[in-house]
Amino acid sequence: MSSISATRQKQLDYMGLTAGDLKLLADHRPVFKKVVNEVVDHFYNHVGNYPELVDLIARFSTIDRLKETQKMYWLSMTDGIVDDAYIEQRIAIGLVHSRIGLSEDYYLGTYMVYLDIATSIFQQVIPDSWHLVIQALSKMFNLDSQLVLEAYEKKEKEKEKLHQLADDQQHTLQAITQITQELTGMISELNESAMAISNVAKETAASQDQAQVMLTELTGEIQQIGKMGELIREISDQSHLVGLNAAIEAAHAGEFGRGFEVVASEVRKLAASSRDAQGKIQSNLEKIMKKLSSVQQESDHTSRGARSQASRSAELAVFATTMEKLSLDLKNLEQQE
Repeated sequence: MSSISATRQKQLDYMGLTAGDLKLLADHRPVFKKVVNEVVDHFYNHVGNYPELVDLIARFSTIDRLKETQKMYWLSMTDGIVDDAYIEQRIAIGLVHSRIGLSEDYYLGTYMVYLDIATSIFQQVIPDSWHLVIQALSKMFNLDSQLVLEAYEKKEKEKEKLHQLADDQQHTLQAITQITQELTGMISELNESAMAISNVAKETAASQDQAQVMLTELTGEIQQIGKMGELIREISDQSHLVGLNAAIEAAHAGEFGRGFEVVASEVRKLAASSRDAQGKIQSNLEKIMKKLSSVQQESDHTSRGARSQASRSAELAVFATTMEKLSLDLKNLEQQE
């Protein structure tokens, strides 16, 4: 009994399973081989009297396949070794039987059935030592039954843990449902607000675009006015030159040119007044052009901001729609549970 923990060794000591018992069983391995088929046949003849066991076997295996497994188990009683690996294997086998639905009563009762069959056969095969072999074998069966109970208790703990996890999941889903219901309402309002903001921003951007078009047209018209001012200046300059020439000619004419000189003087005054008016017009046009440039820059800035706002509002609407879908998915998940 090497490679076994102190706790397991204490368990073996308490039940009286010793190295001598293991050696006795190992020494009788030839006898176990000799009667293995008879023992397993007797066992499954007994199992056949219980329809629920027959149905359970049919769902997961076959009698012939299980007979081979039971033969290996019967001979394993004579391996002469009980260590941690042996114990872990027995617990694993117990877990498998628990998961397929074999009750503890049937599982533990199996050891008594085997013991009765072995006693009856060994009394005939080894009449002088059968009681010693049966005593050692009963200790092995007793150990296996304890390990089976451990496996079934472990399975129950797993079930309890799964139930707890399921309860926790249910509570979590209920909390999520409550939150998603509130979130759905908020998202719906957010979606409507986002769409409204997006629409306003688009309308603002469109209005700004129209204003820019009008500003561009107005700028062109003012530029045309500026060109007209330049034309007035040219006419003024030419009028001044004509008046000057007329004054010179009037001086040459003497007394006969006095009336013409008055006209020439008035022409020069008119040209000077036109020049002054054109200068003021030009100055005012320059101021208007500066203001229009500032307005146009501000309009460009407002238009870009409106487009950016419209874009962000559209993204916000998409996000709201995505969140709304997520909340519905969570709600459906809770309903599926």
